[in-house]
Amino acid sequence: METQDYASFRLRADVIDRGLCPLCGGCAAGCPYLGQQRGRIVQLDCCTLVEGSCYRNCPRTLTDLDALSRAVFGEPFSADDIGIVKNAYVAQATDPETRSAAGGGGATAALLRAALAAGAIDAVAGTGVDGEGHEGLLLRNLAVSSKVAGMPAPLLLTDPATVVSHVTAPHRFARVLAAFNGLPKESTSRLGMVCLPCQTASLRKRLPNPAESRVDARNVRLLVAESCATKRWLEPGEVRQSANKACSYCWDLTGELADISVGSGRGQQDWNTVLVRTAAGQEAFEAARKAGAIEVKPLPPESLAQEKKASHDKKVRAVRNLTALTGSKTDLAYLGLPGRIVDALQGDS
Repeated sequence: METQDYASFRLRADVIDRGLCPLCGGCAAGCPYLGQQRGRIVQLDCCTLVEGSCYRNCPRTLTDLDALSRAVFGEPFSADDIGIVKNAYVAQATDPETRSAAGGGGATAALLRAALAAGAIDAVAGTGVDGEGHEGLLLRNLAVSSKVAGMPAPLLLTDPATVVSHVTAPHRFARVLAAFNGLPKESTSRLGMVCLPCQTASLRKRLPNPAESRVDARNVRLLVAESCATKRWLEPGEVRQSANKACSYCWDLTGELADISVGSGRGQQDWNTVLVRTAAGQEAFEAARKAGAIEVKPLPPESLAQEKKASHDKKVRAVRNLTALTGSKTDLAYLGLPGRIVDALQGDS
């Protein structure tokens, strides 16, 4: 068997070497042969699995959005610019310290903390900081040397009092998938997670074909996506000027596969735009409102229009950039959008 048949080599050829990797952590966090260092996924050793979770769960390998939409929502992928939305609001945490820590409305932290306090979830998969540095001979080991002091590290939050500081920290997205992948496959813990859109897609890709050796993705009972234009953290060794090139190929501004999407208030200071997409998301949202954790208002029509335009523009850019990458209007690399939507986006580019 030739090495190009191995999943890890296909991942490198199809995603990493093409500049498509958003460094979401969906592969490296669940594989002993892959690691993250200086803004790249690196192969630490040769894995001979032909069908590996690294390739299957990557948001930048072929992603059938119709199939994922059916798995999450029970219906085909929506042509609406912001996807399937049950209700749209602006919301803010009623706790001023939460809003101050978040630098905005603090709705994400308030939603997850309220769900944890109410017992609707058992833990929040999050990111902390590794305080241990390494010196001398240990630096020759790539897997060890990449874990420098101050580097993001996965953790599970079970105390509601700790949620705000971790969910609002600058590194909050960096190792959330590592925290999920690190759970034993027997785990039945009900999880809340806050992810970027690419991480949301990685989690949802596990629903149609769950791996027998991994924790069940259905354990994630509340998946909150925060809107993203570019990657929202830097790995040690990265600089902002050279990071995030893969984000130019991303189609998803708001996290259309999440239970709830949270973004800026669209001009309303100290408020967040909140798009509730699923029944689980609506239940969590209403519970937080009844508990007094959030204050809620309807999303103004002009703010909704701005949200849709920003999302539409991102999709147009992604399709244009993917077409330039592949040299084909029909080959969009990883993006499995329904043809009717692709045709409309290409007409607007």
